[in-house]
Amino acid sequence: MVIAAAYIRVSTDEQTDYSPTVQLEDIFAYAEKNGYFIPKEFIFEDEGISGRNADKRPGFQEMVRQARKKQNKIKYIIVHKFDRFARNKEDAVLYKALLKKDGVKVISVKEPIPQDDKFAVIYESMLEAMAEYYSLNLAEEVKKTMVKKAQQGEYQATPPFGYTMKNKILTPIPEEAAMVRFIFENYASGNESMFSLSRHMNQMGFRTHRGGVFENRTIQYILNNPVYKGYSRWTSTGRTQRDFNNPDSVIAQGTWEPLVSEDLWETAANRIVKEKRTHYSHKRPETEGKHWVSSMIKCSSCGRSLVIAAKFKKGDAFYLQCGGYNHGQCHVSHSISSNRLLPALFQSLHDVAMGNGEPGMHHIRRPNLETNEIESIEHMISKTKSRMTKAKEAYLAGIDTMDEYRQTKLAVDAELKMLFEKLKVARKNQFKPFDYVSFSNKLLDVLSILKDENVTMEAKRAAFKTVVEKVIYNKPNDSLELFLIGE
Repeated sequence: MVIAAAYIRVSTDEQTDYSPTVQLEDIFAYAEKNGYFIPKEFIFEDEGISGRNADKRPGFQEMVRQARKKQNKIKYIIVHKFDRFARNKEDAVLYKALLKKDGVKVISVKEPIPQDDKFAVIYESMLEAMAEYYSLNLAEEVKKTMVKKAQQGEYQATPPFGYTMKNKILTPIPEEAAMVRFIFENYASGNESMFSLSRHMNQMGFRTHRGGVFENRTIQYILNNPVYKGYSRWTSTGRTQRDFNNPDSVIAQGTWEPLVSEDLWETAANRIVKEKRTHYSHKRPETEGKHWVSSMIKCSSCGRSLVIAAKFKKGDAFYLQCGGYNHGQCHVSHSISSNRLLPALFQSLHDVAMGNGEPGMHHIRRPNLETNEIESIEHMISKTKSRMTKAKEAYLAGIDTMDEYRQTKLAVDAELKMLFEKLKVARKNQFKPFDYVSFSNKLLDVLSILKDENVTMEAKRAAFKTVVEKVIYNKPNDSLELFLIGE
């Protein structure tokens, strides 16, 4: 008898019509009728895997490897239909050509082709093209369905930390939900950083749903995930690479129980925006700095940070030096002792607070948070209007009923009304005059914290960064130039 191999593939959406049992029964019946023998070890299967990419089908790859071994003497590979072999015309042509070189042919049970007929070449190419068209069309239809579900607020991903899925609805896991609230409350209040929160979660024995430890980026993802305030976020282009404001993302209100309020979520989001001004990627965690001035004093020559180069033998005093100078990348020494730096810094801050700061030696930058908020709201308004347009198109195309269209319109109108109210308030706040008295009082409060020996280093660092973006030390002029943050 002629030795043959059987290949079975079924996608997740084809379990009924193309089940492995049905395919295998038909293949064995065909083999018995035509005089082929299929050894048990030559039955290959890929279950729940798409036929679009051959590289991602381990059963398929093993079959090709075995078929090309001359000692196995496989002459035919029998499939239920040609689209089981591949739904990508390029893969179909490539692998059939490779197998043909080793004398192996692919046979379809349901699509018999005369092996010696010249028309077989055209007919088989047509079948391959139709299989690829079906796959592409199916992917497009699936994407349309997913977009519609996203617009309706349905959650379409693995349940995040804090939730499980019951009856296709996100359901809180009490113990995890409590920790999600803990993360938001402590981060929003400024009590803890992402780094300290991740360490806290690990110390308590919590793990992500994939079994991993908590890291900075894990906490960052939680704080940026709108699912916790009751909104779904779905991006048609796939992975966002942590671009949480991706314009392709569809954000809509869901039906599950939120774990935090919208106000708390927004407060945490505002702190993230503020920290972006003073942090950069892979920066040392806040709690690891040697002093509250660490990384805040800059060299006037090269712009690099002054680092603690040495400590005095007695007391807590230390020397700072330009990090670039230490590594031979800056040619101007900016050495200064903390005994001289800190009093001069305190005096400069006090002078600015009292309105006596030296002209040109301090700059107050007002963070335009309102502009960021306005852009975010305008983006949400545009997305919401787009939802209404698509709902109208679905109704005109006969996809949605009048009742479905009416319900969507009522929901969109209510959401637009809320967004326009938010936009009105944000635009009004944009032109609020600068309150120098309030800013001065804040500077004095921070000064008192910095001078208080009972305040922790972390608290001093956090307070200092609320009013100071950076300080440039000019060694030749022996001066400090302050770049301050005004509210």
